[in-house]
Amino acid sequence: MLWILVFLFGLIIGSFLNVLIFRLPANKNILGFSKCQKCQKEIVWHDNIPILSFLILRSRCRECKTKISWQYPLVELSTGFLFLISFFVFGDSPFFLIYVLFLISLLVIIAFIDLKHFIILDSLILTGFIISFFYLLFPDCSIISCAFSNSIFGLSFFAGIYLFLFLISKGKWLGFGDVKLASWIGFAFGLRNSVDIFYLTFLIGFIIAIILLGFKKAGLKTKIPFGTIMAGASILFLLSGFSFLDLIDGELILRIWSKNH
Repeated sequence: MLWILVFLFGLIIGSFLNVLIFRLPANKNILGFSKCQKCQKEIVWHDNIPILSFLILRSRCRECKTKISWQYPLVELSTGFLFLISFFVFGDSPFFLIYVLFLISLLVIIAFIDLKHFIILDSLILTGFIISFFYLLFPDCSIISCAFSNSIFGLSFFAGIYLFLFLISKGKWLGFGDVKLASWIGFAFGLRNSVDIFYLTFLIGFIIAIILLGFKKAGLKTKIPFGTIMAGASILFLLSGFSFLDLIDGELILRIWSKNH
């Protein structure tokens, strides 16, 4: 029964994340009532119920019949399922679970804003640093960094690589916002985990690039929201714990072999 409440809580948080995703890039007040993007009519509470209202309204505004963006249910469902998976993976450590839910929420906001606008807001990176700093004061060690030294090494490694790529490409391969995001992820996850996220990010990016090159309209100059990929890779690593370093040093292979013999 508890898992249902966690999923519903994720849907509600996802609804709020949508507000942030739409309003933060436009510098709008995040506390005001939601309005239709077309007719500017305030949306009544019963038309603001996550997923359900979207289905009942058939993805259209009640007043002007303008189509409602699919981003709304996508963010809500994604957040709901990510919260649910987090609960199953980290439910035994409530304090750490809360921190994980914060990380996921912030990464979802960053991912969708970068996907839509190709920007990574400084306010979100600063928020991430502040919360991660306070977590390190009362750490509940798991796969996340729980020592300041490890966090500093992670920041130096991850931000250093992206800063190098930014400088040698003169900003053509990625933006400086990606460097800032890498610095926070490195700080939050620590050195070893940052290496894994680095591998995973470029693997996902390579796969997406190959897929895009398969379309006639896409080419080598097609812009790719790298911050979105980095955020997605961080979430995937956080919830799966899959380590490329384990593959390199043979630990994972040895564990698999031991289970079968």
